[in-house]
Amino acid sequence: MKTFYVSIVASSSFLTGSALSQTHEIYLYNWDEFLSDRVITQLRDTYDISLKQQYFSDESIRDEVLLSERRGAFELVIVESVKLKALAEQNLFHNLQDLQQSIAGNFDSRWVDGCGDYGIPYAWGTSGILYRSDKVATPESWNAILDPDTKASGKISMYYEPTDLVSTALLAHKFDPFTNNEQELRVAYKTLQTQKPHLESNEYVIDYIHQPERLLNIDLAYGYSGDSYALNDAEPGSSWAYVVPQEGTTLWLECIAAINNGALSSQATTIMTFLSQPNIAAQNAMDSWFATPSTKAKELTSQEYQNDPELFPSKEILDRSYLYKQLEPNSIQIRNRIVDSLR
Repeated sequence: MKTFYVSIVASSSFLTGSALSQTHEIYLYNWDEFLSDRVITQLRDTYDISLKQQYFSDESIRDEVLLSERRGAFELVIVESVKLKALAEQNLFHNLQDLQQSIAGNFDSRWVDGCGDYGIPYAWGTSGILYRSDKVATPESWNAILDPDTKASGKISMYYEPTDLVSTALLAHKFDPFTNNEQELRVAYKTLQTQKPHLESNEYVIDYIHQPERLLNIDLAYGYSGDSYALNDAEPGSSWAYVVPQEGTTLWLECIAAINNGALSSQATTIMTFLSQPNIAAQNAMDSWFATPSTKAKELTSQEYQNDPELFPSKEILDRSYLYKQLEPNSIQIRNRIVDSLR
């Protein structure tokens, strides 16, 4: 984990009278490279609410923290929409219906519905293959990383997150990536067993931004839309690109949620409101280069951003994409056992 100090501000709608004279600290558990430095600076300089981030690169580790007493260290967290709803059933998050109503007009309704009563839409995108375009031909199939040729063997990073990992193998066999069929899950497991000797890493490739010597050993990686930009920023002169394989992909939605450690602070509410304002959401999305779920924010972004096919895929790609959905308990257990066995 990497710890990073940043600062954030409150929305003017929450301020009355003079500016706050006391700095308040709010703690966010977040993906790395998922919040704009320029937005952070603007927030810090304006409102004196200090946000300290700790990063996770593995959702299972994040969930372990949320399910333990360690969640008391944080007030806010970024969580995928389906997992958010599942964890919310354990009373881990504050209900944000009142806040949602005040900012709902900023977002496409499908994303608001996706986050449910416990989250505010933050980012969305696809899953696919990251590759060095100067070393590897554009991958056409998930098999490029599941059953690689000799040249790519040993230079592949695969993210061992149970849902995403198994979904990739299922897609390669043209199965529903969120199937609960045990026979299909067994086929996926055998495929991942065959893949294992070809891997250089089973960790999220973005984590290697801080380990450049290891990143140099990777030519192909499982990743998400927008990751290629973070990799190219980390390696000046590199040629990382991103593609959605022909078998299809999964669509993810990340939400910002408030952890239920007692009363919800006004500062945490202010932060969520501020980040949802169209001008701020637009700046955050362009600087971090992820797809914003805010329709009003997208209207304020550059043409380069709006026309980026990695962030906003074609209808043809969306037609062969599967939106994340809740799995049956037994299916979750099988996926967890698959990852435990492969590790």
